[in-house]
Amino acid sequence: MQSKSVRWRCRALPLVAAVLWGCGGKEPAATPEARRVSITAAVAAQRPVEVVEESIGYIDTQTSPLVAAEVAGRLLEVKVDVGQAVKAGQVLARIEAVDYQNEMRSASAEVARLVALTDNQRRLVDRYRSLGQDGFVSETALDEAQSQLAALTEQLATAMARRDMAARGVSKTAVLAPVDGVIQQRLVSTGTYVANGQTLFQIATRAMLRVHLPLPETVLGRLRAGQAVHLTTPTAPGQTVTGSVTELRPMVSAGSRAGEAIIELPNPGDWTPGASITGRVVLERRNSVVVPAVSVVLRPAGQVAYVVDGDTVRQVKVQVGERLGSEVEIVSGLAAGDRIAVDGAAYLSDGALVKLREQGS
Repeated sequence: MQSKSVRWRCRALPLVAAVLWGCGGKEPAATPEARRVSITAAVAAQRPVEVVEESIGYIDTQTSPLVAAEVAGRLLEVKVDVGQAVKAGQVLARIEAVDYQNEMRSASAEVARLVALTDNQRRLVDRYRSLGQDGFVSETALDEAQSQLAALTEQLATAMARRDMAARGVSKTAVLAPVDGVIQQRLVSTGTYVANGQTLFQIATRAMLRVHLPLPETVLGRLRAGQAVHLTTPTAPGQTVTGSVTELRPMVSAGSRAGEAIIELPNPGDWTPGASITGRVVLERRNSVVVPAVSVVLRPAGQVAYVVDGDTVRQVKVQVGERLGSEVEIVSGLAAGDRIAVDGAAYLSDGALVKLREQGS
């Protein structure tokens, strides 16, 4: 029987303390409901998974035409510089045209003179031919007139060719861009004397691109021409383009022990040659079980997931494959359709009691 002082102290204790410690000295047992762990659940799904190798490379152009001078002369003006975008037909530079203009004027005057002489000689031949029918002009005189006409005709053709060549020279003193693109190299400056055929510019065209992706030798044996590649570049944020491996160049650098994958594709927009690019080469496609990444937790036994079985869970050891953002591929341990714990999985153990709640609650 408790003494009066003990009974008084028990009545004086706060309610919480009385519950915790008890006046009789015993702690109350937790109820089964209190031991349940609140979780959300998801169903393991089977879907295609891409095994990828990611690499950062650069964009090149598939064609880089060289622009050469088609006539010789001194450069009066260079109108473009490296990095400048140009359109087909745009003037890139001008070569001094005075000599070609003088030649064209001289050749044109010679053509005009010979045209007049040829016309007069042709009329004379026609007259001799008419008079010869009546016997007033000898056969010899007619032959001489025809020979002179043939000689004048030949001289006229030569003069016209000379005039046309001079006119072409005048027109070629304007150096034009043959294609749309970007000036990749400028090899001359104003005042330089250039020879016929000398390279002045190199233009990088944007219509067709070539992507270079360096890859480690560990994956070279798994690379094949035709494999899909997902491409993104900082110059076009938010845009992903899928191409395919066009060419493989193994062991490009003995020092780095790496190879290179080449992807050729039409420019999908304003992608710029020289820009960096991220490529994800699809090495393999397979159908696999996929679950949320947070449903896989680390335990002493390794990586595990918890399969929901009524109001309890069963611990299953799993092997993880590819990581797919917020999801992971399960190589072994789970089957499609298994219901697994997601939120709250980190607080579970094998056989734990659980109560399900809605996602996001």
